[in-house]
Amino acid sequence: MVLYALSAALMSVPWLAFFAYLERHPALLAPDISTEHLHAQRARPVTGMVLYGSSAALGWFVNPVVGLIGIIVMIIYHAVTSQGRKRRSHRLPGRRRT
Repeated sequence: MVLYALSAALMSVPWLAFFAYLERHPALLAPDISTEHLHAQRARPVTGMVLYGSSAALGWFVNPVVGLIGIIVMIIYHAVTSQGRKRRSHRLPGRRRT
Protein backbone atom coordinates (compact mmCIF):
# COMPACT_ATOMS: atom_id res chain seq x y z
CA MET A 1 0.00 0.00 0.00
CA VAL A 2 2.81 2.39 0.87
CA LEU A 3 4.64 1.62 -2.36
CA TYR A 4 1.48 2.21 -4.40
CA ALA A 5 0.78 5.54 -2.65
CA LEU A 6 4.34 6.76 -3.14
CA SER A 7 4.28 5.70 -6.80
CA ALA A 8 1.03 7.60 -7.31
CA ALA A 9 2.50 10.67 -5.61
CA LEU A 10 5.53 10.53 -7.90
CA MET A 11 3.30 10.14 -10.96
CA SER A 12 1.77 13.52 -10.14
CA VAL A 13 5.11 15.31 -10.58
CA PRO A 14 5.26 15.04 -14.40
CA TRP A 15 1.66 16.30 -14.65
CA LEU A 16 2.64 19.43 -12.75
CA ALA A 17 5.51 20.00 -15.17
CA PHE A 18 3.21 19.26 -18.12
CA PHE A 19 0.63 21.87 -17.03
CA ALA A 20 3.37 24.43 -16.38
CA TYR A 21 4.76 23.85 -19.88
CA LEU A 22 1.32 24.27 -21.46
CA GLU A 23 0.77 27.51 -19.56
CA ARG A 24 4.01 28.86 -21.06
CA HIS A 25 3.02 27.64 -24.56
CA PRO A 26 -0.72 28.33 -24.94
CA ALA A 27 -0.52 27.80 -28.72
CA LEU A 28 -0.37 24.06 -27.98
CA LEU A 29 -3.82 24.10 -26.39
CA ALA A 30 -6.90 22.94 -28.26
CA PRO A 31 -9.15 25.87 -29.25
CA ASP A 32 -11.83 24.91 -26.70
CA ILE A 33 -9.39 24.82 -23.74
CA SER A 34 -8.87 28.13 -21.97
CA THR A 35 -5.77 29.07 -20.03
CA GLU A 36 -8.03 29.55 -16.98
CA HIS A 37 -9.12 25.90 -17.23
CA LEU A 38 -5.49 24.86 -17.52
CA HIS A 39 -4.52 26.92 -14.49
CA ALA A 40 -7.37 25.36 -12.47
CA GLN A 41 -6.17 21.87 -13.43
CA ARG A 42 -2.70 22.51 -11.95
CA ALA A 43 -4.14 22.05 -8.46
CA ARG A 44 -4.89 18.38 -9.16
CA PRO A 45 -1.28 17.12 -9.33
CA VAL A 46 -0.30 19.19 -6.28
CA THR A 47 -3.21 17.68 -4.37
CA GLY A 48 -2.18 14.25 -5.61
CA MET A 49 1.40 14.64 -4.41
CA VAL A 50 0.35 15.85 -0.97
CA LEU A 51 -2.52 13.47 -0.30
CA TYR A 52 -0.95 10.35 -1.81
CA GLY A 53 2.18 11.12 0.22
CA SER A 54 0.04 11.54 3.32
CA SER A 55 -1.72 8.25 2.58
CA ALA A 56 1.66 6.52 2.40
CA ALA A 57 2.71 7.99 5.74
CA LEU A 58 -0.61 7.09 7.37
CA GLY A 59 -0.41 3.59 5.97
CA TRP A 60 3.11 3.12 7.31
CA PHE A 61 2.81 4.76 10.71
CA VAL A 62 -0.88 4.37 11.60
CA ASN A 63 -2.54 1.48 9.78
CA PRO A 64 -2.47 0.22 6.18
CA VAL A 65 -6.28 0.37 6.04
CA VAL A 66 -6.17 4.12 6.81
CA GLY A 67 -3.68 4.60 3.98
CA LEU A 68 -5.88 2.55 1.64
CA ILE A 69 -8.85 4.75 2.50
CA GLY A 70 -6.75 7.78 1.59
CA ILE A 71 -5.91 6.21 -1.78
CA ILE A 72 -9.58 5.50 -2.46
CA VAL A 73 -10.46 9.10 -1.59
CA MET A 74 -7.83 10.34 -4.04
CA ILE A 75 -9.13 8.11 -6.83
CA ILE A 76 -12.62 9.51 -6.27
CA TYR A 77 -11.23 13.06 -6.12
CA HIS A 78 -9.48 12.64 -9.48
CA ALA A 79 -12.61 11.14 -11.03
CA VAL A 80 -14.86 13.95 -9.79
CA THR A 81 -12.48 16.77 -10.76
CA SER A 82 -11.74 15.44 -14.24
CA GLN A 83 -13.74 18.16 -15.99
CA GLY A 84 -12.51 17.47 -19.49
CA ARG A 85 -14.13 14.04 -19.73
CA LYS A 86 -17.68 15.41 -19.93
CA ARG A 87 -16.85 17.78 -22.75
CA ARG A 88 -15.07 15.16 -24.90
CA SER A 89 -17.58 12.37 -24.33
CA HIS A 90 -20.26 14.15 -26.39
CA ARG A 91 -18.18 14.28 -29.55
CA LEU A 92 -18.29 11.53 -32.10
CA PRO A 93 -14.96 9.92 -33.06
CA GLY A 94 -13.41 11.51 -36.11
CA ARG A 95 -15.67 14.56 -36.07
CA ARG A 96 -14.42 18.05 -35.35
CA ARG A 97 -16.23 20.45 -33.11
CA THR A 98 -17.56 23.52 -34.94
